[in-house]
Amino acid sequence: MGTSLSANYNDENSDINIRGIDSQAGTSTTAIYIDDTPIQTRHIGFGSVNPFPALFDLDHVEVLRGPQGTLFGAGAEGGAVRFITPDPGLNTYTGYARSEVSSIDYGGDSYNAGAAVGGPLIDGVLGFRISGSTEHDGGWVDRVSYTHPIPDPLIPPEYASTTEPNANHSSNGTARLALKWQPTESFSVIPSIYFQHLQVNDTAAYWMNLSDAAAGIYRDGDALTNPSSDWFWVAALKLDYRLSFADLTSDTSYFQRQQRSISDYTQYFRSSILSDPYPVDNGGGTDLTPFGDDQGNFYQEFRLSSLDAQARLKWTAGIFFQHLRENVRESSYDTVLASTVFGCDPTTAVCQQGLLFDLSLDQTVDQQIASFGDLTAKVTDSLSVTVGMRVSRDEVRTISEASGGLLISNPGVVTRASESATPVTPKAVLTWQPRRDEMVYLSAAKGYRDGGTNAPSEPSLCTGDLLALGLPVGSNGLPIVPGRYQPDSLWSYELGSKVSVLDRRLTINSSVFLIRWSNIQQSVYLPDCGGEFTANQGEVLSRGGDIDVQYRPFEMLDLGLTASYTDAKYLENACAGASSYDGTACVSGTGITSKPIASEGDRLLGAPWNIHLSSELHHPVPLFGDGSGYLRLDYQITTAQNALLAGQDASNAFFDSTIPGLPLTKNLDARLGLRFKGFDISVFGQNLTNEHPLVFLSRDIPPVIPGTPLDNLYFGRSVQLRTVGVTGTYHF
Repeated sequence: MGTSLSANYNDENSDINIRGIDSQAGTSTTAIYIDDTPIQTRHIGFGSVNPFPALFDLDHVEVLRGPQGTLFGAGAEGGAVRFITPDPGLNTYTGYARSEVSSIDYGGDSYNAGAAVGGPLIDGVLGFRISGSTEHDGGWVDRVSYTHPIPDPLIPPEYASTTEPNANHSSNGTARLALKWQPTESFSVIPSIYFQHLQVNDTAAYWMNLSDAAAGIYRDGDALTNPSSDWFWVAALKLDYRLSFADLTSDTSYFQRQQRSISDYTQYFRSSILSDPYPVDNGGGTDLTPFGDDQGNFYQEFRLSSLDAQARLKWTAGIFFQHLRENVRESSYDTVLASTVFGCDPTTAVCQQGLLFDLSLDQTVDQQIASFGDLTAKVTDSLSVTVGMRVSRDEVRTISEASGGLLISNPGVVTRASESATPVTPKAVLTWQPRRDEMVYLSAAKGYRDGGTNAPSEPSLCTGDLLALGLPVGSNGLPIVPGRYQPDSLWSYELGSKVSVLDRRLTINSSVFLIRWSNIQQSVYLPDCGGEFTANQGEVLSRGGDIDVQYRPFEMLDLGLTASYTDAKYLENACAGASSYDGTACVSGTGITSKPIASEGDRLLGAPWNIHLSSELHHPVPLFGDGSGYLRLDYQITTAQNALLAGQDASNAFFDSTIPGLPLTKNLDARLGLRFKGFDISVFGQNLTNEHPLVFLSRDIPPVIPGTPLDNLYFGRSVQLRTVGVTGTYHF
C-alpha cells in the first residue's frame, strides 16, 4: 500500500541491497551494526521499517559483501555494514567538531552541528569519549490543497494552494558516551550507550499529476501529514581479557526502539471503496492510520581468538545468544466510510470514531543460540586456507490479534504460531599471496535467513486477490492465507584479487561473484484489498562483479574509480502458497490453476551498473603555514533497469506495466576547501547539475485487477535538488 511495501508513505526506512540480495519481507538480508550490536528489524506488515544510524563520531565504516553468516549469523545473508566508533582515549585527549549550513534549490535551508571529545580521566587507566549532534534537513516537497471540478477518477485534480512549504523537512539528534577502564595490560572494560532520535515531518512522495519535476515543483496532495518519530538507544558492555594463549572477549548489548508514524490512507480507501481517489471536501473524515513498532533486543557473545596474527595457524571460536522481541501495531480510522458505507455513527461508542480495523498485537520473538568458529592455516608462505562454520538453533514465535473494527469480522481472535530450525552456515576461502602487495582469493560461503509466520488476515476482504493466486479454499468458502513461510538460503562463490603496484601509488581490488538464492522470502501485495503476506518465491541467480581502483599519479592528485555490475533474475516460475508450476500454470493441491507471482527471467529490483568516479587535487598554501587547499569532485552514475521486473510482467498474477524500473541517475558533487592547523573549511555543491530522476513510482490501485476502478494517482520520489553550503570542521 502507498509508496512501497517498505516505506509506507514515510521516509525513514533504510533498505540496503548488496549484490542483488534484497527482500521486503522477513528479517533483513543485510546486517547493520553499531560496533558489535545489530540494529536491523524484521519486516512485519507495512509499519516496520529499518532504522539507520546517524552516528556523528565515527572511526570508520566496514562494508562486507557477500554472506557473513559464519561470524554474523542469519541477519547477514547478503552482507553486513558495521559502523565502528572510536575507543575512549587512555593517554591523550582528542576531539572533533563540525558545523554545516546549506540551502536546497526550490527547498528549505539545512544545518547540522556536533562535537566529540575524549581522553584520560586517570592516565593510562580510565578514559572517556562523549559526543552529540543535531541535524535539520530543510525539505523540498510542498503539501498542497487541490480542487477536482469534474468527479472522474481519470481526470487529475488541480492545484489550489500550498498548505505547508517544504513539508518533508526532518531532524535528527544523537548522543553517545563511552568509558574505558584498563586496570591491567591484559584486561579492559568498555561500557557505552548511544541515543538517536529521528523526526520526519512529512513524506517526500509527491503526486505526479500536481508536480513538475523539471521546474522544481514537487507537491503532495495528502490532506494529512505523514509524520514519523523514531528513537532508539543501544547500551553495550565489552570486556577484553588476554589469556596466555588467546584473547577472550565478551560483548553484551541491548537495543531498545520505539517508532511511531501516521499514514494518510484517505486516497487509498476512497479509491478502493468509493472509486474516488480525489475527495475534495473530506469534512473531517480523512483516513488516519497510526503505526507503532516497539523492539527490545538482547545480545550476548563470547569470543576466543588466537593471539599471534603472524602464526601459521590462526583461529576464532565463540558462542552467541540473542532474544529479540518486536511488536508492530496498526489501526485505521475513517468517519466518512463509517457513515456512508457501513451506516455507523462515528460519534457512538460502537463505531469508535470510525475505526475500520485495529491490529493491536502483531508480535514476533526471535531467539537464537549458536556456536561458531573459523580457522586459517598457512599451507605455504604464500598459500593459506580458511574454513569456518556456524551452527545455531533458531526459534521464532508469533502472536497476533485483530481486536476490532468495521472491517474485521472476527475480532478478538488470538493466533499463535512458532517455527524452529537448526541452520548450518559454512564458508571456505583459498588465498594465494605470492608477494606482499599481490593477493588472489577464491571463496564459497552460505547465507541463511530465518522463516516466520504471517499475521492472520481478513480473507473476506481479499478473496479476489487470493483466488487469483490459486490459494486453497477452506470449508467456509474463503481462501486460506499461508500461515508460515520457510527459511531461505543462498550459496555465494567469489573470485577476487588485490594488487598494489607503482610503489603503492596504484591499487586495484576486483572480484566476480555468482550467488544462487533459494526459496526466497518476498512480500506478496494484494492490491484489491491492500493486504499482504510473505511467501517463498522460487530461486534467483545473481551474478556480477566489482572493481575499485585508487591511483595517485603524482603527490598532489588522487583519482578513484569504483564500478559494480549485478544481474539478479528468477530461474523458475514462482507460485504462491503450496502451488507448483506445471509448465503452463501454477497448480494447487486441489487442482486450482493460477498465474505465478514471478516468472522465469524476471529481475529483482536493482540498478545493473553503479559507477563512481572521484578526484581530489590538493596543493600547499604557504600563507597558512602547513595548510593546503583542495578541490574534490565526485560523479556517480547508476544505469537504468530495463529488464522486466516481476511487478511489470503480464505473465504474472499481479502486474502494472505503467510502473518503470529504476532509471538512469547521475550526480555531480564538488567541494573546495582549505585545511590548516586542524581546521577544514570548505564550500560544497551536491547534485550540481540539478538532476531530478524519477527514482520510484507507485500507485495504490493497479488497473489490471478485474472489477477495480481505474486510478491515475501516481506517487513519485526523486532525489534532493541542487544543494550548496559551507562546512567547517576542527580536529585536535
